[in-house]
Amino acid sequence: MVPSQEEPAAARTTGDAPPPDPEPSGDTSLSGPGPSDGSEAATEKVEVELGRPADAEPREPPEGGWGWLVMLAAMWCNGSVFGIQNACGVLFVSMLKTFDSDDVDKMVFKTAWVGSLSMGMIFFCCPIVSVFTDIFGCRKTAVVGAAVGFIGLMSSSFVSSIEPLYLTYGVIFACGCSFAYQPSLVILGHYFKKRLGLVNGIVTAGSSVFTILLPLLLRFLIDRVGFFSTLRVLCIFMFVLFLAGFTYRPLVSSAKDKESEGSRFFFFSRRKFSPPKKFFNFAIFKVTAYTVWAVGIPVALFGYFVPYVHLISTSAAI
Repeated sequence: MVPSQEEPAAARTTGDAPPPDPEPSGDTSLSGPGPSDGSEAATEKVEVELGRPADAEPREPPEGGWGWLVMLAAMWCNGSVFGIQNACGVLFVSMLKTFDSDDVDKMVFKTAWVGSLSMGMIFFCCPIVSVFTDIFGCRKTAVVGAAVGFIGLMSSSFVSSIEPLYLTYGVIFACGCSFAYQPSLVILGHYFKKRLGLVNGIVTAGSSVFTILLPLLLRFLIDRVGFFSTLRVLCIFMFVLFLAGFTYRPLVSSAKDKESEGSRFFFFSRRKFSPPKKFFNFAIFKVTAYTVWAVGIPVALFGYFVPYVHLISTSAAI
């Protein structure tokens, strides 16, 4: 009877003992609660926190800080662009003397086209610049515009007749000024909201100050160094404007910027240009008040800039 009692004892011992070669504990951790559950919960928490800003409201403007430097840069932009344009009467008289001709009336007409074309191209390019600003941002658009304006103004100082100025000063320089000017207005809304009216007033005052002082500077330079060297001195204003464009630092990368970064390498294969209605809101013209305003302003500007071009020559003749 002893063997019969030893066999159940051996069986019980064998059943209670652990298996000789246990499997790795990875299966056990997956089946029950363990460190992986904590990591998954932490991952979900991080994903929620990262996804929260995308659905949150847009960030409020800082109302100061770096924005004050942006304001000064925008003021310099307005002053440089419109100070030079509004002082075109002084340049007009200097161009008449530099490119002297026997046919005075014809020469006056041809010379007036330089300033008129430059002033017109600045505002004519504004809708195009707005699209570029939406796509590439304020900083890139302003910096490239200032560089183009610098090239146009510098090349204008090497011409030998009045006709090349139509391209160098009237088109290249003016288009560069337009690309530098428009972002200076857009960027102010990124940094200011409550003080936006005050900041716009200060920036606009920059063009007034430059318009008052630049004719005095131009008159002094033209009498001392001549017309072409004066244009080279004005290139300093455009170079400072080029540096000022780098202050237009974007506050937060938009979703559109992230999307463009992801599809940068698939631009030619997958990306298609959006229809014009995405960039131009033609539906706004259904508002009668806006349509009257949009049509009335260009009509009023037909006579607004005439004194800037012809008043100096008329007063000099008197």
